[in-house]
Amino acid sequence: MVSTLYVALVWHHHQPTYKDPKTGKYLLPWTRMHAVKDYFYMANLLAYFPDVHYTANITPVLISQLNDYISNYASDVYLEVINKPVEELTADEKRLLIEYSFVLNPEYFIEPYPNFYSIYKRINSLGIDRAVEELSDQELLDLQVWGHLVWFDPHFKKNDPVIRRLIEEEHFTERHKRLVIRKQLEVMSLILLRYSELLDLNQAEIITSPFYHPILPLLIDTNIASLTGISSLPRFNFQYPDDARLQMKYAIDLYTSTFGGVPNGIWPSELAVSYEALNIISSLGSRWVITDEDILAKTLGKSLRGPEDKLLNPEVLYRPYWLKTQSGKLIVVFRDKFLSNLISFYYYKIDPQDAAIDLIKRLEEVRFNLPSGKKYLVVIALDGENCWNYYPENGWKFLTSLYMRLSETAGLKPVTISEFIELDGNFEVLTTISPGSWINMSFDTWIGEPATNLAWDYLWQVRKELEDSKEEINRETYESALRELFTAEGSDWFWWYNSHHRVKEECIFDKLFRAHLREVYIKLNKPVPRFIDEPIKKS
Repeated sequence: MVSTLYVALVWHHHQPTYKDPKTGKYLLPWTRMHAVKDYFYMANLLAYFPDVHYTANITPVLISQLNDYISNYASDVYLEVINKPVEELTADEKRLLIEYSFVLNPEYFIEPYPNFYSIYKRINSLGIDRAVEELSDQELLDLQVWGHLVWFDPHFKKNDPVIRRLIEEEHFTERHKRLVIRKQLEVMSLILLRYSELLDLNQAEIITSPFYHPILPLLIDTNIASLTGISSLPRFNFQYPDDARLQMKYAIDLYTSTFGGVPNGIWPSELAVSYEALNIISSLGSRWVITDEDILAKTLGKSLRGPEDKLLNPEVLYRPYWLKTQSGKLIVVFRDKFLSNLISFYYYKIDPQDAAIDLIKRLEEVRFNLPSGKKYLVVIALDGENCWNYYPENGWKFLTSLYMRLSETAGLKPVTISEFIELDGNFEVLTTISPGSWINMSFDTWIGEPATNLAWDYLWQVRKELEDSKEEINRETYESALRELFTAEGSDWFWWYNSHHRVKEECIFDKLFRAHLREVYIKLNKPVPRFIDEPIKKS
């Protein structure tokens, strides 16, 4: 048994860019909505528990969108519908309003508010088509406000006098609506400020990811996918390691301008790694990187877990490793997939207090089963927004209970990754690392299917056209076109091209992916090839 078990919570904050490069308008509102519901909330909650330290990954593409909304008053299709007087709404705009107003879990975000719930029940009884025709102007106005009001995090619902008063209103006015939108901008403007404060207080560590969230190993060489069991590859081999390096350099530059200094740690997009990718990360000055426990198992060539997912040798997983790269040495930490997935996919099904108690008990069991003589770190890493949709009060009771118990439980110490590294740098050495991601130890979510492979072929053709044109254009034009290409390299487009991921917005993702490719040709002042107009995933 060890006297102290160090626990690193790592929250991942990411949204792909939903901005149409032609119109400058965001075609989906999720960056704005999750900023109001989750990102300030996660930072602000930590401030109430000074003994809890954690690590937050805020992706550069998310930061750039937050800045766009705050500084440039960016708009999105949902925001346009909200800002419009209800009597001027078209039938399609009313339909969009109805659909976007009820995307959250009804049990926790609609039913607790009787006035909102009554509209919800009425629309359900009518059906959307009749609701578009029959809802009164007042009901539509109420829907415009409620559909945004419920996204405010529990802190604002409990403590902000303006939000509390609005929740108690029976009906809303146009002035109420404008107030809600201004309040959203206020929350968005506080996110990076609060995280900067936590960083200065040494309570949070902020890390970054490749700028537009690409799968670095695939940018370096898509043929690496064959090493993870994928037999069907794109027609063309995408092989641009300099793109991977620039995606990382742009990320570090934005981090420096936002928070100062160079990030100690890197969250590779989708925890996808390869030796070549980690060599690039190491060469740019970062100290450590995080990936999944299955990558460690594959690298070591042995299973880490036995029956019922019980760790066979916990001391193997709960120690960081040095990786020898061509640029020096890089520390690699591996997350506990089982404990991370409990928060993501299971704990919302049980009482929040019981869930927090269960996690603490599991951590104490880990502490009792570890041999003494070394310091150990349990890394729990997951998305910091999506799972809270399914928790009561957006995860408030679970998180406050967990943080309180982490603060008070003897033998458990919540730390940032870098804090642990400062305590103990005497780690075992890996000479290589197996390529893969957090899903299936593979890249099969982003490559290997007809649609994903076709997307890579589109990307390859545009990338080649840009490189072939480099000598014909000035540097400013080249870099502007390259930014559009880099946006299209993001992992999220390929995620939605995968046949296992079906959502009604997938045609929007396909449109945006091809819009960024089209923009490359526009910037080069060249005709847009016909294939760019062909949808990749036939819906």
